[in-house]
Amino acid sequence: MSSNPDFDRWYAARRVKILMRPTHRLETFGNTLVNYHLISELDDYPGKVRVREGRLEAHRPLVIAPRVADITTEGLGDEARAYLEFLRENEDSFRILRYGYHLKSDNFSEQIVTDSLDVVTERVKSEVEASNDKFAAVLQGVDEPWDVALVELWRREVERSASKNIKELNDSGKLFGNG
Repeated sequence: MSSNPDFDRWYAARRVKILMRPTHRLETFGNTLVNYHLISELDDYPGKVRVREGRLEAHRPLVIAPRVADITTEGLGDEARAYLEFLRENEDSFRILRYGYHLKSDNFSEQIVTDSLDVVTERVKSEVEASNDKFAAVLQGVDEPWDVALVELWRREVERSASKNIKELNDSGKLFGNG
């Protein structure tokens, strides 16, 4: 790790490789447990690989309706005020999805294996494939700060799941309050 924690977090996020993502997207109407397997090489110990396993709980997306009526303006021109008025008149058409997650530390484990990164990675991938867990993910990342990889996994799964979640909420009438 460097002396700059911001750089370390950015570096860790950019180094994440999702080798196997869950075959199912995040649930629309319930919580999703994503079982992760994070593999990282120990920088100062050649031939040593750490395998961390645990669970992320992605909470069901919440529909949030912004309250445009509460927005006040100061120093804005006529066009901005007119557009804000349009937004106020159509406020019931705006919805945002909010996702949350929780790292389940009670199901966390880690082990250090003496072998090459490639061999350990293939072994973990084979075990996960054999488990047929539709919410399992296998990642490679840095050893420290390792948990940044989990946030990056969650972010990418939210991006991947959002359009399906929006469609299902809309189809059920829960996106715009019809159901």
